[in-house]
Amino acid sequence: MASQPASAGRRPPPELVSVVIAVHNGTDLLGDQLDALVAQTYAGDMEVIVADNRSTDGLSEFLRRYPDADALRLRRVDASERAGAGYARNTGVAESAGDFIAFCDHDDRVHPGWLECLTALAPEHAAVGGGLETATLNSADVRRWRQLLPPDVPNGFPGFLRWSPTCNLGIWRDAFDGVGGFDLAYAEGGEDADLTFRVQLAGGSLGFAPDALIAYRLRDTLIGLWKQSVMFGEGDARLFAGYHRHGMPRRHWLATVDVIAYALIRNPLLPTWLTRAPRGAWVFHTGNLVGRVKGSLRHRCFYV
Repeated sequence: MASQPASAGRRPPPELVSVVIAVHNGTDLLGDQLDALVAQTYAGDMEVIVADNRSTDGLSEFLRRYPDADALRLRRVDASERAGAGYARNTGVAESAGDFIAFCDHDDRVHPGWLECLTALAPEHAAVGGGLETATLNSADVRRWRQLLPPDVPNGFPGFLRWSPTCNLGIWRDAFDGVGGFDLAYAEGGEDADLTFRVQLAGGSLGFAPDALIAYRLRDTLIGLWKQSVMFGEGDARLFAGYHRHGMPRRHWLATVDVIAYALIRNPLLPTWLTRAPRGAWVFHTGNLVGRVKGSLRHRCFYV
């Protein structure tokens, strides 16, 4: 595994931050995210790189007409050679000029102090994650389908390392390049955890800035939620297959029993008065279980 020097003592603040956004057919929501980037309180230099991953919805023209393109130093880069967010982000980083990279997604909305808070902690760490809140962009019903950790609690696998989702992650360029960027083998999900795991195992630290908030958009259809949850489950199994030798433990058997019992008892085919659970919550937990089973079979491990 490649080495990288990113957390060897405190370093100066970034000279230039490159915000990298991977986009595939996202013009309907990208404008809100760009507007949120215009409204950042961050006083340093920044640029915004949109990595176009095979969009067919007029993304190039949309970016040409975006009114605040100059203020953002907005650029589109062609990331169409291979489908996938990991490839698009790698391409965006390669085409960017910043010494610090900040990732966000086109369908979310960064809070005004996002970049200021992310970069404030950057001198102390190789990478920095931030908090996610779901109240701004999602209905109360959709929020009941999938409950995230509170914004001030970092993500982590119990008994192993912390990780940060790529929708809210800052990383020094030398740390990113030192571990080879995103591993494109994680096509089914888990590429964000894998990246931050490799940074930490290479000697870098992962900081957490809870005030570096983004408004996170949840899946608002059951089929979309099912696909996402299955993908997450497959990614978790792949992570276990790759990092078990580094100390990543299996899920506790009681957690497996609990989710199987939930899938049976909360089955939406049963009357709602009996299940007492929203259908979306069942879809998410059951889809995640199915994904872990699929991933375990595919990667020849047991992580259910």
